[in-house]
Amino acid sequence: MNQQSWSAVPPRGPDGNGGSWAPLREWDAELQRSGRVVIRAASRSRHIAIGLAAFSTALCLCAALGFPLAFGVSALVFVTPPFLVCAALSVVVLVQQIGYLRRHLVVTVHGIEVTGLATVPWQNVLAARVVVDAVQITVVGRRGPRVLQVGTLQAPAAQVVAWLETVQHHMLDR
Repeated sequence: MNQQSWSAVPPRGPDGNGGSWAPLREWDAELQRSGRVVIRAASRSRHIAIGLAAFSTALCLCAALGFPLAFGVSALVFVTPPFLVCAALSVVVLVQQIGYLRRHLVVTVHGIEVTGLATVPWQNVLAARVVVDAVQITVVGRRGPRVLQVGTLQAPAAQVVAWLETVQHHMLDR
């Protein structure tokens, strides 16, 4: 990709010297240089959630098996079902967290890609917003608007959203 002379980030940031926008400038430079920026999913909190969900699943399954062995058939009827429901819910959380762990946001000059979900050109991106420190991107699909749950990233969600909006504006104005 050839060098372009543009920046989606103003020279001065909200703190007066642009310090809080340093990551945005780095993303801008990378996008201009290579035409692609990958913002990875936050992994530490996901690993903790995966560990807790796996532990919870194991604990519930052990209790579901242990109580009937210790207390007989009545425990099998009255105690085991709630523990099995708990284990099933823990497995759902485990699978969800593993899915979010691999969900990166890739920004290119042509559009965005949410790994594992969709690749969307800039003209089909409606909005990006922050919901509980996670990024959500609303896009237009064949069946109408769709929300892509990007999740938490290794960058502040508000900065990611601000940068996406300025890059989209610039790309659509070209």
